Amino acid sequence: MTDEKRHHERYNNERLELKVTRPGISGFMKLNPKARCLDYSRRGLQFSSNQAMRPGQPLILDFCVHDLELTEIQGQVISCTPGEDGSWCCRVEFSTSNKRMQASDIRNRLLLIEDKLRSLSQFSEPAIQGNAN
Repeated sequence: MTDEKRHHERYNNERLELKVTRPGISGFMKLNPKARCLDYSRRGLQFSSNQAMRPGQPLILDFCVHDLELTEIQGQVISCTPGEDGSWCCRVEFSTSNKRMQASDIRNRLLLIEDKLRSLSQFSEPAIQGNAN
């Protein structure tokens, strides 16, 4: 992502469920990667995966935060670096040049998910500490 795009606030993954698939025939030829979202912004996201992705590779993303769900969001891998535990850290930018991705309902839902994550991070309940008796 360019420096300009990094000005968007990022939100951590705790409440965002993510499913990653490869489009087309490559999606049928390989198992879908297991993915855990690391952070999210309105321009893209970063996730941890059990499979390496190549920069430029197109992906289809489905994600959900509580009652907000978006499916078949098109993205492109920007980078993929190995993690310490054998996993891969992948950065994906949403394909905003795609006509479907330019639809106002898609843009609005991306913003709603960002707003939901912002609200959840601001107003999350502090962990309740139990007394050890």
